[in-house]
Amino acid sequence: MSDHSGSTVQSASDERALEDVVLVTVDSWRADHCGFMGYERETTPTIDALAEDGLVLENAIAPAPATNSSVSVMFTGQYQNPALESNDIDYTERVRQHMRARRTLPQRFKDLGYETVAFTANPWTSRYFNFDRNFDHFEDFMDENLSSGFVKDGADKRGLVSDLAAQLLNWYQGQDMFMSWESFYDDVLAWLDDADSPYFLWLFLVDVHMPYFPPAGYRSRSRLSTWPANVSLFAGQYELPFESLFHDVLVDAYDDSIRYTDAFVDRFTDDVDGDPLIVLTGDHGEAFGENGVYGHGPEVSEAMLHVPFVVLNGPTKTVERPFSLRKLPEFLPQLAAGEDVESLLEPTVWARNYDPAILIRGQNWRFEWRPAETQVAVREDGVWEERSVPELKMLGRELLETRVEQERERGRILEAAEAVTADAAL
Repeated sequence: MSDHSGSTVQSASDERALEDVVLVTVDSWRADHCGFMGYERETTPTIDALAEDGLVLENAIAPAPATNSSVSVMFTGQYQNPALESNDIDYTERVRQHMRARRTLPQRFKDLGYETVAFTANPWTSRYFNFDRNFDHFEDFMDENLSSGFVKDGADKRGLVSDLAAQLLNWYQGQDMFMSWESFYDDVLAWLDDADSPYFLWLFLVDVHMPYFPPAGYRSRSRLSTWPANVSLFAGQYELPFESLFHDVLVDAYDDSIRYTDAFVDRFTDDVDGDPLIVLTGDHGEAFGENGVYGHGPEVSEAMLHVPFVVLNGPTKTVERPFSLRKLPEFLPQLAAGEDVESLLEPTVWARNYDPAILIRGQNWRFEWRPAETQVAVREDGVWEERSVPELKMLGRELLETRVEQERERGRILEAAEAVTADAAL
């Protein structure tokens, strides 16, 4: 195995010591279901213990409440060009264009001399969407994955019967959102056997994503109860059939899936050589009945946007100021170089979906905007309550207007740049 004993090398470009970096993205992982974030259940015993000596960002906010739109921002530091939202370009094509045209997180590491590799079990971060750009080795398992035939249209366009049929076939194959981390764990270790420092390794785990089917040994509910509960999710995120029967079953299965992911951290930290920086976070959260919603995607709520964020083998600190995962392309290289990352923390961060809905999030307050309404919530003793606070509503509107205008200006600049590039190509 390559020598990772020190896990640092001298960068040829600037003579700085650079750490190996492992970014572990856990699909649908919400912050308040983790022990180190105050959850009463023992879902993350390994991470809890490691977090005591790690860097914990307590108010990490995902850029968006769905994988495609969130991870594309996490990788580029930018939202999609606003000018594209009003035209006829399909959403999936917008993501492809976005990932093709922007400088990405792996590119930043490559520019520093890193070897880059990715293993993603999520088809929505596959090569189809250009997430493979700037990786020396990229494995998305799409050649064997049934979703390769569906990913272009999206699950929401298939309909209940065809979507359920696809999920059942994927379950039989152990693919798509049924692909456990153990199914490709040996592949990851095999790559590490031949890796040269410094390396950037991205792992995208989907064990926590719906449907929630933790393996034997981590199951606190019988399959007889978890199957109908999970099937009910495909009947509608807003009006869950037999919610009174299924709610607790789904939460238990979700927590069991988190415990199974915690087992990955336990095993990986034992197996990996040296002391690479290991960054653990979610791409978005998950709702369990908040505002009548299950799953993720339609809202900019705390349940869907507040995610865990822990760095192991790095600084030892707990940070309360908000942090947007949009800053990852700056944050991770700076952290790897031993630089201070405090400058990347902001008083407020923002997130959005494409309904549209926009969130402005402070440390203990949040402003949520939709075209027909706005609302303000304040957190006291860990509990969020909607409040009538005119000052915060006014501040939220001002911050929103400023940010929207910045995005519009960026869109105009991008359009002009793309036009110049197109002319030059001719």
